Amino acid sequence: MTEKSGMIRWFLEELPKLREGGVIDSATEENLQKHYRERLAAAPSPQKYFLLALSIIGSVLIAGGIILLFNYNWDMFTKLTRIMIAFLPVTLGAALSIFTLATSRSQAWREGSAVLTAAGTAVAIALLSQIYHTGGTLSQFMTLVLLLALPLVYIFNSVSLATLYTVGLFMTLGSWYEPAWLPMAFCLLAGILPFAGWHLLREKSPYRIWMRYLAMGFAVFALIAFGGQYSSGLILFTVCAVFMLASMRSQDRWERMFRNPWLLASFFFLLVLLSIGTCTGGRIFHLNRYGETSNGILYFWLAEGWFLLLFILLFVRDYLLKQMSFQRLMMLVLILTALLGTLLEAFEVDAIYMRLALIVYMGVFGVTLLMRGCRENSMFLFNGGLLMCALLIGLRFFDAEIGLQARAIGFIVLGLGFIGANVFFSRKLGRAKSTEVNHAEG
Repeated sequence: MTEKSGMIRWFLEELPKLREGGVIDSATEENLQKHYRERLAAAPSPQKYFLLALSIIGSVLIAGGIILLFNYNWDMFTKLTRIMIAFLPVTLGAALSIFTLATSRSQAWREGSAVLTAAGTAVAIALLSQIYHTGGTLSQFMTLVLLLALPLVYIFNSVSLATLYTVGLFMTLGSWYEPAWLPMAFCLLAGILPFAGWHLLREKSPYRIWMRYLAMGFAVFALIAFGGQYSSGLILFTVCAVFMLASMRSQDRWERMFRNPWLLASFFFLLVLLSIGTCTGGRIFHLNRYGETSNGILYFWLAEGWFLLLFILLFVRDYLLKQMSFQRLMMLVLILTALLGTLLEAFEVDAIYMRLALIVYMGVFGVTLLMRGCRENSMFLFNGGLLMCALLIGLRFFDAEIGLQARAIGFIVLGLGFIGANVFFSRKLGRAKSTEVNHAEG
């Protein structure tokens, strides 16, 4: 349920005041009370999430306690006993999982069962490796653990195990420089994406917001694992455009910032990329000509192709829903600019052309955000455009051959201008709200 319980309770408290003020009659109040109390009863309670968190923490503590207990007396056991002990945690986890599924227990039980079984599997692998002295690296160990944990994520619909899976992905990066590791990295990432996509697409999923945060983790993993194989700049701009485009629909719904983490993250990421691009030009799309391999290039384009396909689907969705805006078109221009920059870099064209293109793009985008913020009385859009324009001017001013004192005065002027613009816009918002109130009272 997208509505918050607190907002529903606040509305229920306002209903008697609306009736007393003559806004609604008694029958309407009764119907609204009945409707929203039913929604409030159907909403997941905070205690549910608290118990879920406790079950996850408890499962981790139990698994850790078992490990410490046997580790203390490890040298006293025979080899057969050690093997039996190695399988004990995963056996307990499997028994708990069967009990949870057979009796249709709550989500808290499912989360605990998934985490405990996955932890038991990791313990078994680690102990058997120690018993038989098989060796191996941390990345190899985590790769095997993640492969065995992935089915548990789907069987138990476990968001906690999916979170641990995301952390584990980064622990496999020790072998990122080995071309033979790339197929496994791609499979590990592709394996968890349907689970994340299912919750992201379901409006009523209680884990939808958390999956937005995990999706950024998946993107960072893809950037690290595959971006450096050919052109880091291209995939960086593509990922930025995808997340900013995806965040615009939530922004249109006026969702709060913590529920729409993609917006701020992608915007500031875009500022960083454009700042670098306006200084270096086409060199931001530098191609890895010396360390490239055919395998690396293949998986780079698989990852880049996936992000491009996702962007196309999001863009077409917004077009069909008639939600197109200039900002969405600017994301399309950003993708095309990045592809053009990569093509020019491949043919070793002078970097100054892309530098000029990115300067123009940053200026147009910043001015557009400023104008839209003024038109829609949006402080966020106004400050976003102002920040982009100020950053562009500051970079060009800093890049020019001007003395230190002149630069200092210039930055002071920019800072005063930023503060003055916000004060002016705040007063404008205040006057607009006063006008709306007077109009409503009249």
